[in-house]
Amino acid sequence: MTDRTKLFHYKTGSTFLHRIPAGIKILIIPILAAGAFQLSLLPALAAWLCVIILELFLKFTLREILRDSKPAFLYFIFLYISSLTINIMEFSSSGMEFNFNVLIHILKFDHGYPLLFARMGLSLAFTSVIYRTTSSIQFRQGFSKIENFIRRGGNTGVSNMIGITLTFIPRISIYWNQLDTAWKARNGRNSLKKIIRLTPRLFSVSMKDAYEKARAIENRRP
Repeated sequence: MTDRTKLFHYKTGSTFLHRIPAGIKILIIPILAAGAFQLSLLPALAAWLCVIILELFLKFTLREILRDSKPAFLYFIFLYISSLTINIMEFSSSGMEFNFNVLIHILKFDHGYPLLFARMGLSLAFTSVIYRTTSSIQFRQGFSKIENFIRRGGNTGVSNMIGITLTFIPRISIYWNQLDTAWKARNGRNSLKKIIRLTPRLFSVSMKDAYEKARAIENRRP
């Protein structure tokens, strides 16, 4: 499995989005995210579909698109299970006789959840396009240019730290996939035990990587 199949991992290319300066992409990320959460259900779904078409035009694979959208689907499932649990608890405490109408009430889904799902999916799609067309080095350079412009030159420590933080999203995904592969190689199953065992290791590996990158940046300073 190549790194480009990991969550939000940079995908090499020479498309028009790859050529847009990283500083501009950094500035439009919050605008796109905020705009996604202002849309109603149908416009959000339509915009999400348009972004998916753009990703296919940029030669993103379906696997990459689905992987980057996975958090939205997992969140949607979590919300439904939570809603279902609450409805079951309400029925259990009401003493009502079970019938078809009660079943429909238990299985019904809050209308606000699909809207939240569409908005979150659109926001993740925007983020995917930005991350997969911008390398970690470009991110750091983009933040450095923005900080230099604001501070009129000088130290760029803040932009370095922000750049490291942003590039951590795909790297954490890589580390988790490596741990997951090792877990399955030892016949481990998807369970609560897996999360309890692997989470501390993920934290340890991530902190070590962050420390090494911070030291490398510090050593490059004049």
